[in-house]
Amino acid sequence: MKWVYGNYEFENRISNLSWTVAGDYNDDIQISKNEYSSKDIALYFATMAGGRHKYIDWILVKRYLLSRAKMGYDIDVISDLLHITLDRLVEEKIIKERPGIEDIRLSAYKDILSGFSKIHNEEILQKIKYFLVLERMGKHPTIDGLSRRIVNKINEINLNENIVEILRGIDEIYINYFNDTSNKYDNENYENERIINSNIDFDTFSDFMYEELYDNEYSKTIENQISEISSSMLIESLGEVDIKGSKHSSNNVLYVDEETLNKIYKKIEHYYGKSYIGDLELKKIESKCCRGVHEGCRVHFTDGVLRSECSNIAQIKYATRQKENNTRKFRENIKIYKRNILKLKETLLRILIEENEKSRVYCDSGTIYANRAWRATRSNNNKIFYKDIENEKGRYVIDILLDSSGSQTRNQANVAIQAYIISTALTKAGIPNRVMGFSSLMDYTILKRFRDYEDKITNNENIFEYFCAGNNRDGLAIKSICEGLLEREEENKILIVLSDGRPNDIKIGKDRERSIRGEMSYKGMIGAKDTASEVRKARQKGIMVLGVFTGKEIDLEVEKIIYGKDFIYTKDIQRFSDVVSMYLKKIIRN
Repeated sequence: MKWVYGNYEFENRISNLSWTVAGDYNDDIQISKNEYSSKDIALYFATMAGGRHKYIDWILVKRYLLSRAKMGYDIDVISDLLHITLDRLVEEKIIKERPGIEDIRLSAYKDILSGFSKIHNEEILQKIKYFLVLERMGKHPTIDGLSRRIVNKINEINLNENIVEILRGIDEIYINYFNDTSNKYDNENYENERIINSNIDFDTFSDFMYEELYDNEYSKTIENQISEISSSMLIESLGEVDIKGSKHSSNNVLYVDEETLNKIYKKIEHYYGKSYIGDLELKKIESKCCRGVHEGCRVHFTDGVLRSECSNIAQIKYATRQKENNTRKFRENIKIYKRNILKLKETLLRILIEENEKSRVYCDSGTIYANRAWRATRSNNNKIFYKDIENEKGRYVIDILLDSSGSQTRNQANVAIQAYIISTALTKAGIPNRVMGFSSLMDYTILKRFRDYEDKITNNENIFEYFCAGNNRDGLAIKSICEGLLEREEENKILIVLSDGRPNDIKIGKDRERSIRGEMSYKGMIGAKDTASEVRKARQKGIMVLGVFTGKEIDLEVEKIIYGKDFIYTKDIQRFSDVVSMYLKKIIRN
């Protein structure tokens, strides 16, 4: 969790607040990595993070979710019910201990709601979340009868009971109001389970606590759900963020004084490492790419703080820690990942060998084929010559572009691992490839190079430096990357983009009368259409572009707008390498 203005003293304060509330300075508290522009939001979340750590047994909650996934429950629904109830539990206990937190909560809620351009309350649980938030703010919103009954049942759960009793109450609400949604699972399993669902004996809840549950197919999904519940506020999922109307900005513009702005420009290398592109070349790229909606933007190409000149000790320590975390995750299942690399490499090599084989065609002229010479006078088939036709498909070069914005934080290690698998397999198969990450800070789009085309295979370890922070200006990132890709001499150029389909960036303004970047916000349909335009332009120039979508189903339409038919939706980021493998096989063979 970061304070958007980079006030390290304040960041330390909110971290200490989390530990104080939790009552444990030795343990690692899972907190949000979002950047908050409101101090009240940051302070309130810090208290909630500490409270979640203190009052909730997350291992027990995880085991409960695993058991319910195995029984055919709709995980999204039961997770939302858990989020609502556990959020209420933590809030009530914290406010009872520290009454002043209630005022901070009110201010935080106001700041967040004022920043939404749209409230998502089409689904019943989203509607209930919105109702509960408004109710906590002292308002009296109206709500339909069914939603009111569910809210009453949630409020009837005795939060002074132990966690198992609270889970029993959540289970009853699910069974009574949401059980029909379970039919999206296989019918046989559903029919068997619904018979027992109506009479669950929680005295035998320990039956669901065996460690073997961690190995089933739902485990990875449950990890993500737990992370979402334990590291986000209930209110954060209610709408689309739009800084417009907030006290900090207008029309998605962040206003800062000129002195602060100049410091940002001068310090970009301090935070991200020195650029590997010279000033003259950089200006050429910016003059080509930073136009239209990107007017006034800048791009920064870097190898990161660990492999380029950087004096920021704190940032170096942070990047080192993230790399160690990603590497550790890889080593936990290193045998599986190495098999995946070998399998992908052999598949690519086999296809490339097949496609590079010469095709022999018999004809009336060319090189004589001795075994057919007898036909010249004794047969009407005079094709006694042959020509060997070379493969004209040409060579391949591949760019992998990874969304490194804050929205990908929970997939961080998995993205790094899958990118490593693909890049290593491509390198071993002799296909030049480059791996880049993109995010944005203020009006800079940061393009971090993990691996370049001609790097040795040992340099692939740099991919584990991948970490997520900031916003994302997808269109500018794609446009800038394509400039380098087009300079390659290979005939077949491929760009693979992994993102959540939600371009979102802020503008910088010196004052409210004049902004540096023009008047176009980069979010919603503006961001989507710009990104779609850059994808089409890249394809027109001969680059094959594939989008790999890892976001929520609600954003699928936006992804279709951006990538057309050439995108793949995967709920499991660990299938990223499999998805890309299938795409590459299709491209090479066709």
